[in-house]
Amino acid sequence: MARRLIWFALSMLVASVVVFGLLNLLPGNVAGVILGPNATQQAVDALREQLGLDQNIAVRYLHWLGGMLTGDLGSSALTGAPVNPVIADKFAVTLSLVLLGMLAAVLIALPVGIFAALRRSHADGLAVSGLSQVGMAVPVFVVGIALSVLVGAKLQWLPANGYVTMSTSPGQWLTHLILPALTLGLVQSAVLVRYVRSAFIDVIGQDYYRTARAIGWRRWPALLRHGLRNAALQIVTVLGLQLSTLFVGAVVVESVFVLPGLGGYLVQMVANRDLPVVQSIVMILVGLVLVINLLVDLSYTLIDPRLRAGDDEVDD
Repeated sequence: MARRLIWFALSMLVASVVVFGLLNLLPGNVAGVILGPNATQQAVDALREQLGLDQNIAVRYLHWLGGMLTGDLGSSALTGAPVNPVIADKFAVTLSLVLLGMLAAVLIALPVGIFAALRRSHADGLAVSGLSQVGMAVPVFVVGIALSVLVGAKLQWLPANGYVTMSTSPGQWLTHLILPALTLGLVQSAVLVRYVRSAFIDVIGQDYYRTARAIGWRRWPALLRHGLRNAALQIVTVLGLQLSTLFVGAVVVESVFVLPGLGGYLVQMVANRDLPVVQSIVMILVGLVLVINLLVDLSYTLIDPRLRAGDDEVDD
């Protein structure tokens, strides 16, 4: 446990150096972009001094890192306004979308993957496996546009675009997120089905499953009672990796369904070269990926106590 937390802290520190270094060593002049091509050199120099860009890069890094550690993400170079409230609002949209998308992926992939494992030698099971492989090749924006046009525009069952905050109307908030979340869930479930199928094929071949069946357990109860826990280790690993990629996929989905999330805001700020905002958002996304990986590591010890014992021996 302690070893994992130390590695997490070191990873965050290295990531902060890489993110800040790469973004601040990029060619170009932020002050020149803000003031436009007709600005005088004197005005550009004055704005650079005002933004603190004339300081040594190490000083700027320490100042930025201190702000991040205290929860102060700084101010926009373009507007001068604090970015904390803006990022918080947009992050809430993206996080809602990603969590609902992952929930949809699990609800789709778990029964479909188990069915494909049980029927692996039959035509319907092979068809499901083939469809999951085809689904992996379909871009997320194609699924999003198809659902938006068919379910949203033609059938008008759900909103095709737009967003309503949860505080305004919880019901409308959910209905506006169903299609975007389903888009993410369908694409991610295509990948997840393959791993669930593989994990449960392995479970079906184990002695404990055959013993459960021999003493009278029906197929599905035996799988859920004895197989799910043993297959969980592989599935949780894939879920952790999938959750990281969902944040990348959310950028595209937010554009298709016109959601005011973090992805579209990041693209806009990159185009405007607003470095304080860009480096804060990128660091938040990197931190989320590392937190997800940490939680996946910690969940291993809850799923399989033998790994906890192994960690204790290493720590000793």
